[in-house]
Amino acid sequence: MSKTDKNKKKIIAIISGIILIAIIAFLLWFFNRKFDVTFDFNNGTKEEIIKVKYHQTINEKDIKDQKDLGELFIAWYEVVGIKEKEDVLADKPFDFNTKINKTIKLKALYKGKIETITITFDSKGGSAVDPITINKGTELILPKEPTYAGYTFKGWYDINETPIHNNALLGEDTTLYAKWEKIPEPKPEPKPEPKKEEKISLSLSRDTLHVNGIKTSTATATVENSSGKVTYSLSDTNCMTINENTGAISVSSNPKNCSNGANITVSAKTPGGKIATAVIYYEKDLVLTHDGKTYTQDDRASGRSSTFTVNANQNVSWNIEAAVKPSYRYTYNDYKNKTATSVTGGYIIDSIVESTGATSKITTDVKVTATTKAEQKISLIINQYVA
Repeated sequence: MSKTDKNKKKIIAIISGIILIAIIAFLLWFFNRKFDVTFDFNNGTKEEIIKVKYHQTINEKDIKDQKDLGELFIAWYEVVGIKEKEDVLADKPFDFNTKINKTIKLKALYKGKIETITITFDSKGGSAVDPITINKGTELILPKEPTYAGYTFKGWYDINETPIHNNALLGEDTTLYAKWEKIPEPKPEPKPEPKKEEKISLSLSRDTLHVNGIKTSTATATVENSSGKVTYSLSDTNCMTINENTGAISVSSNPKNCSNGANITVSAKTPGGKIATAVIYYEKDLVLTHDGKTYTQDDRASGRSSTFTVNANQNVSWNIEAAVKPSYRYTYNDYKNKTATSVTGGYIIDSIVESTGATSKITTDVKVTATTKAEQKISLIINQYVA
């Protein structure tokens, strides 16, 4: 082994020895520590301080009892704190079997010197809380909180509205009052407003049309509690059509199978499916009959007597007038604007000619016009023989 290695080994041994000595010294110190135990005799006698070795109990010879302190002596209490310049004592007498691991202070209590106070609890409508009695100077341990349906407990307060918490120091009999906060009632869920009934009605600007008369009408829907576009439709589109967006109705330029008329349902529908209907009539083709002959357009006919009769295939408005105004005076009945399916009329001619006073047979033309609700028109000029 070289000299250098020998020196290194020697240094390591020295360091190890120092560390070992330090550990031993620490352990000797740690386990041989002593803590001060102060005895406050609480009778005017000077406090006594003893030292107790770590994790050892107080020697019995150092403990004073009734033989030393008198019959009024009760027990030793550990001082666990100071509040408002007064010692705060433990709830129970000190147990001298306790091993000492810290500095402590013990205080003697005597009969007549231990004052108790009573703490009364007014729960203000909550569940009842029994009063408690504690030694004066002892920290208050509050009881279990009361309950009150519909309220939250907010704490105990004295008569001056001062909050009193756990570990408070009270110097006299005290009544504590519960303070409550009402729990807000949950707001009821707003009831949904009942859905208003959707309503729709339908009207027509005209309810009768024909290709040879009035050809257009308009369907108009009135809605309530509905939004969106109303659509229009017809039950039959042979005779007329409708604009589904505007409701405009038009007669077809070449109506199919409509000569005898047709009742057609007009419908208006909301986006929600509500429907209103109305009926529009495609008028049958107008036909006039005179003396057994049928006329479907303007024409001429002859009257075989002093009266004439013309029939229509539906209700019409009639108008009768002279086709050619004669040069002589006469009187007649014209049944002007009579609504019926037929009209009867004739001329009673003056038998005296105005210029000569002679009588004569006169031939005169009468124009008979029939007009339907859809304003179809047929005129007959009737050449009538009268005496």
